[in-house]
Amino acid sequence: MSELHSDDSYQLRKAQMDADRRALEAKKAQQELERLVLEMEHKYDLIADGRTIDPRTATIQGTSHTRKSNGKEIQEALETTALEVAAA
Repeated sequence: MSELHSDDSYQLRKAQMDADRRALEAKKAQQELERLVLEMEHKYDLIADGRTIDPRTATIQGTSHTRKSNGKEIQEALETTALEVAAA
């Protein structure tokens, strides 16, 4: 089996190190993106709602679990819960 010329071996090792460095830079960029998405999801109160931001389309994904109402439904739910607790 023949050996690579030392210059070729050096070039291969250098290219592999460059590829490794670029992979680490890409991983760092991905982490920065995920951190920004998390901050925005917190800023727009999406986390508690179970929704996320798609960074490629810059859109909010998922459906909101909160419904807009006049408060009557919430009051009725509280009264029902209070009656059930009192009956127990």
